[in-house]
Amino acid sequence: MKKVLWLCNIVLPDFSQEFAIKRNPFGGWMTGMLHELEKRGDLDISLCFPIRDSKRLKDGNCHGHNYYSFICDMNAETYHVDMVDRFETILEKAMPDIIHIWGTEYPHTTAMLLACRKKGVLERSVVHIQGLVSVYARHYMPGVPFEYTTLKYEDGTSMEEDKNIFEKHGKCEDESLKMVKHVIGRTDWDRACVEAKNPHISYHFCEEILRASFYRYAGAWKYEECQKHSIFVSQASYPVKGFHYLLQALPVIIQRFPDTQVYVAGADIMAGKKRQPYAEYLKELINQMSVSNHINFVGNLDEAQMALQYKKANVFVSASTIENSPNSLREARMVGTPSVISFVGGAYNGIESKKDGFLYPYDEPALLAYYVCTLFENKDDICTYVSENSSQKMRKQSEPEAIAQCNAMIYEEILNSL
Repeated sequence: MKKVLWLCNIVLPDFSQEFAIKRNPFGGWMTGMLHELEKRGDLDISLCFPIRDSKRLKDGNCHGHNYYSFICDMNAETYHVDMVDRFETILEKAMPDIIHIWGTEYPHTTAMLLACRKKGVLERSVVHIQGLVSVYARHYMPGVPFEYTTLKYEDGTSMEEDKNIFEKHGKCEDESLKMVKHVIGRTDWDRACVEAKNPHISYHFCEEILRASFYRYAGAWKYEECQKHSIFVSQASYPVKGFHYLLQALPVIIQRFPDTQVYVAGADIMAGKKRQPYAEYLKELINQMSVSNHINFVGNLDEAQMALQYKKANVFVSASTIENSPNSLREARMVGTPSVISFVGGAYNGIESKKDGFLYPYDEPALLAYYVCTLFENKDDICTYVSENSSQKMRKQSEPEAIAQCNAMIYEEILNSL
């Protein structure tokens, strides 16, 4: 049985009770992969989690998996030498055949790779590309006026400084990608980016498993049952998600469809007197556009509630200024929600515009509005056509057993290359 060590950037929900913390709603692709690989019975997977509070630092066993933890400030600009030492200790205890590192976004990836190199197991490590912060930093806040990018949060930071954190994490990311021999990715964009940084890297393609609820809701969207002229957005908390561009498109949409409503997952960032700078800009836009009666924040949703929102929406919009392959879009497409998607990063991968989604340049709100109105109009039953095509394609792409088999084969390929 092969021994695999996973380095995660969150405590997976199944292990939250071990650390007496709330279940994290994120990282469903990791949980899905873990559950599917468990069924195979030929892999012994240990997990390594970041912990902010030293009092919660512990190692143990849960659900048949050994787990380890390490102290980590996720906002730190770089890693600390103590983290490298901790990872060396974990490697000695776990004795893995493969080290699978989920994500490049945080400096602990670099620390683990340094520990792997010191222990002589760097060739056994593989980094799973999620997003690429070194590239995201260049697209962090286009279209946001300068006076808002320098506006200070309560803690004294600003959007400009948030962008700087991405850039600093990006330096660690670049160091990681130059060091590691193997990566796992899923789009033309992430492959192009990593190979530009390291032409000698071995790139392995593997899709990601969706959260369980979305397999149950596959193809559930029906035009007859959706709320007509409604738009669902998965989040709007920071400028990369491009909500300001959707707001600029809204007046054109509302002019044609006055009953338009936008539903946004996540806490109401407009609430309270002390808003973050990006929320201040959104509030100003909402007032300028006179669209406050058309915006609804629906709170933090679990996966089943998200699935219901996709099913309810007439249209899903992904307006991001940069993405790799956003899981919110993949979930919407699995449910069958007709989607309008900004043509950025790897978000467009596998989408045929006007067949299983509508693609537009992220900074063209007029075209975003045009495509939303096209779906609202539903001439020749275009919504059902797009819905069925996208759901069928996603069901083929997202078959859990096949994805787990692909992941296991990558482990085998790495071991065979030694």
